[in-house]
Amino acid sequence: MLTTNFLKTRTSTREFKESKVEESKIEKIYEYVTDIKAGLYEEDLFFEISKDGEGLYEKLNGKAGYKGVMIKAPIYVGLDVKNHNQKALVKGAYGLEELITKLSEIGLASCWISVADASEDDLNSAFLDSKGNIKSILAVGEALNEEVREHRFDDRKGINEFVFIDDLNHKASVEELEQRGMDDLFSYLRFAPSSYNSQPWRFVLVDNLVKLYLEDYKDESNLVDAGIVMYYFDQLTKDLSINSSWDVKPNLDGSKQVFIAQKEL
Repeated sequence: MLTTNFLKTRTSTREFKESKVEESKIEKIYEYVTDIKAGLYEEDLFFEISKDGEGLYEKLNGKAGYKGVMIKAPIYVGLDVKNHNQKALVKGAYGLEELITKLSEIGLASCWISVADASEDDLNSAFLDSKGNIKSILAVGEALNEEVREHRFDDRKGINEFVFIDDLNHKASVEELEQRGMDDLFSYLRFAPSSYNSQPWRFVLVDNLVKLYLEDYKDESNLVDAGIVMYYFDQLTKDLSINSSWDVKPNLDGSKQVFIAQKEL
């Protein structure tokens, strides 16, 4: 599926079939995770896979998930970060979003699960092989309801609310983005998922660079938002021959907009 179509129809699955995932698909998950981890070049990043869906659900029910509502699934993938490495967290979120795309290609659905209210002990008991701290969880399985819907266009920010030219004071116009050949890119990028659909990301185009900031940074879920939108930026710019890598250097200094990463265009 084209990235543009995938973004417009991408939804989180909150109800999964209770049946076990086919062994061949489980093997694919391990294969995908291994390849994604290798491509991110981050020593403090790991992905922990649990096939004991029922057991993990029992351990985290009432603790993980929005207001303690845990999503029940046959498989979970934990985003595991050592040394509280913020760069690794951003890159890990990028990797898990790539995994979501690959899972959809083999008929598996997924849903991000917040762990903000779960204790470190609870998470370590759920993911016994954790090497650091579980920062987020991906629930994986076959969707109970496979209906595909397209997002409404009125539930996302306009381009000039999150794209800027030169600095954060100059909102980008559609005409300016058309001149750069990037109007379609950001039209689709606004469909990228974010926690509570807050769309905290802000892009600043400066000469041959794009800089990514987060506005009103709240917690580590926003770093996950950053990794996710960076992944879709890369996917949407493949046809523009933009193949540079993100230089990730989060600077959470308490500013209204905090710097996260940049890349060459």
